[in-house]
Amino acid sequence: MKYLFFDVDGTLLPFGRGVPDDTRSALAAAQGKGNLIFLSTGRSPAEMDPRLGVISFDGGVCSGGARAFANGREIFSSYISREDLAFTEDLCAEHGWRLLVQCDDASWYRGDFCEMYESLLDRYVGRRLEFGNLIKTDVIPSDAKCTKLLLVTPDGDMEEARGLLRDRYDVLDNTVGIPSCYMAEVCQKNVNKGRTMRILLDYYGADIYDSIAFGDGSNDIEIVQAAGIGIAMGNACKELKEIADYVTASCDEDGIGQALRYFGVI
Repeated sequence: MKYLFFDVDGTLLPFGRGVPDDTRSALAAAQGKGNLIFLSTGRSPAEMDPRLGVISFDGGVCSGGARAFANGREIFSSYISREDLAFTEDLCAEHGWRLLVQCDDASWYRGDFCEMYESLLDRYVGRRLEFGNLIKTDVIPSDAKCTKLLLVTPDGDMEEARGLLRDRYDVLDNTVGIPSCYMAEVCQKNVNKGRTMRILLDYYGADIYDSIAFGDGSNDIEIVQAAGIGIAMGNACKELKEIADYVTASCDEDGIGQALRYFGVI
């Protein structure tokens, strides 16, 4: 039995579209042979694209590794401290940066974060992504448990932001096609998909060598490196392709099915 981990945007979902029929068929065939299928995504459970509902997942690594689920229950969680969140919010207010705060039940933002994000997607990607439970607010609820942040720097000064945040966070390039000078994922130190995949495998008593991980972006590097077999999509970033064990076709060219057949999973 194999434990199969799939990134969402750019891996399961071509940007702006639903799950391709060939991907859906390949995953059904894999499950039909007794393999388990997991999400591996920067999205929180509350942000999931409803079009993923055509797939029956056995669990997942979510929020960039800050949460993990198996058999319908949460088996791991890690949260940003209120002190670090307050520091980041003050920094954004000072510099005019836009921030999305990803929490358990919703993602919160102030001002024009969504408008800015959609404008960047329109300009550089040509398609928009669907997210659930994005809520505009003046004050982040005091009891909100924050797992990850998305940061937009309208003037393209992300390098300055990286310098000011690197002592508290791991700041990663975004994986949706927006230039890295404008947008980044701000993650907890040493919390990533690869580390949390190991926690999930331990829950099942599974060996790392029985895992296969698919991805396309910089936040997939740790899980692709850690997995028994790490696979980069044909549309993946250069850095991921360089460390992957195998590079398959793109997500809209049956890349997942091709790789699963190549390694004898289906």
